[in-house]
Amino acid sequence: MISHRSWPFRMKVNLISLGCPKNLVDSEVILGRLGEKGYSLTTSPEDADIIIITTCSFIEEARRESHRVISKIVSQKSPLQKLIVCGCLPQLEKRKLFIRYPQIDALLGSADFYKIDEVIDEILNGKKRLFSVNEPRFIYNSSFPRLLSTPPSYAYLKIAEGCSNRCSYCLIPFLRGSYRSRPVDDVVKEAKNLANLGVKELILIAQDTTFYGKEAGECLLPPLLRKLDEIDKIRWVRILYTHPAHLDSAIIQAIASSNKVCRYLDIPLQHSHDEILVRMRRPKFEVAERAIEQLREKIPDIVLRTTLMVGFPGEEERHFNKLLKDVERIKFDWLGAFIYSPEKGTPAYSFSPKVPLKVKKRRYKELLELQQSVTLGKNKRRLGKVYSILVDADKEGHTEFQAPEIDGKVLLSEKHLPGELIRKKIVKIRDCYDLVARG
Repeated sequence: MISHRSWPFRMKVNLISLGCPKNLVDSEVILGRLGEKGYSLTTSPEDADIIIITTCSFIEEARRESHRVISKIVSQKSPLQKLIVCGCLPQLEKRKLFIRYPQIDALLGSADFYKIDEVIDEILNGKKRLFSVNEPRFIYNSSFPRLLSTPPSYAYLKIAEGCSNRCSYCLIPFLRGSYRSRPVDDVVKEAKNLANLGVKELILIAQDTTFYGKEAGECLLPPLLRKLDEIDKIRWVRILYTHPAHLDSAIIQAIASSNKVCRYLDIPLQHSHDEILVRMRRPKFEVAERAIEQLREKIPDIVLRTTLMVGFPGEEERHFNKLLKDVERIKFDWLGAFIYSPEKGTPAYSFSPKVPLKVKKRRYKELLELQQSVTLGKNKRRLGKVYSILVDADKEGHTEFQAPEIDGKVLLSEKHLPGELIRKKIVKIRDCYDLVARG
């Protein structure tokens, strides 16, 4: 059962969710589980009897944010309040968190959150420093209640958990376990539940959506897309976190032939120089280029987003210059970038030569400045055209070519109901990324 916020009053819970949409879904399952048990939700940590923090540890910056939030809560909470820390940070640092923060009452690993109600019962009955960090194997299913925290217009739909790609820089297989897919029928059941709540857009997420089902020998993304196409109340289906090596012709054809899958695809590439990609344990760039060519051939109006990394060990100016040239040539509509963070426990941690931080920051700035000009050019071509806009808030929404929360948004001149799908003309660009619509 999935619901929006409507709980009976009992003990108050405040949940702080950090990290990516995949983590957000876990947080929504936690809230759904506790809502089913009669707990009440509060947005204020000061008013809560129980404070839950779901953490991220993908890179150093995410860990710093997690520690910063825990430190703040620990400094403010009363002795009567209970504090539970969940997710990737306990999975990584384990009992060290108890030493650093004696005020924590329980630690749950990245796949242990389904025990949340039992854990709360135990700590309320006097159990101290409860530790439940196990090998990540669990993935929720449609029978789990879930309390949505996104606007009424869209919801994330997690189709798989974990990763088996083993990129040299990445902690995800250690933090989240090996790749494991949910059954197609179970995903479709949850999708129908979301549709019945009024959700208009489903955003498919996993560490690698294009690997869905392949750990068992068969790619299940095309049949899943065909079944989601049949859900009447759903208007858009968006696919995030694809992998160029797994983006095969069957998936591309399924997207091209769908009535509801957005003409939008997120393909994180990380880099474009083969010498760096080999060190990253990523596919050679020709694999990504071939996938992009096929996508643009089969779906001429497709919008592409990518994510790139700068400052990987051994990245020289010639590698970075090729990356800039490829970004300028391929012209992704949207692009995110991050600076390489050495993660202890990954093969790349010991790689050399290291790139100085000053150089990393300069390359990061150059890359984003280049992309800004590309995105601005793309948005200029949208001026004067009429698009369907899914309303997320009173005067704000997004189009098919914008993923909510990560791309630009559309600012509306008049109020509309969240969840409404409207048609408006793009009349202005604001701050390069956002658009203004009227009419």
